[in-house]
Amino acid sequence: MDAAELARRVPLEALDAVAVEDLPAVALYLAALQSGAAARLAAATRPVAVSRNGAEALLDVREAAARLNVSTDWVYRRAKRLPFARWVGRAVRFDPEGLARWVAHRAPRRG
Repeated sequence: MDAAELARRVPLEALDAVAVEDLPAVALYLAALQSGAAARLAAATRPVAVSRNGAEALLDVREAAARLNVSTDWVYRRAKRLPFARWVGRAVRFDPEGLARWVAHRAPRRG
């Protein structure tokens, strides 16, 4: 069921027909619906870190290695020297825009 169908089934004007003494129960029920919707939404979307301008999610080591066509070991060994590396807590992530600029100006060397 989409939002339009829900609105047709239970229009906002339906609250006008609820007795005042029943409004606390209705409010509690609506809060439960809102919490359930928020929980489903949170479960359906994984949290992602975004680059400084919010354009694209930061890459993990595996994704960065694939874009560079190198091994994950290569990326880990050089992470502190790569200008597009970002530290998120103890994890290293990579700015995809910075990685693309780096590749355009300097081909990565294996080793």
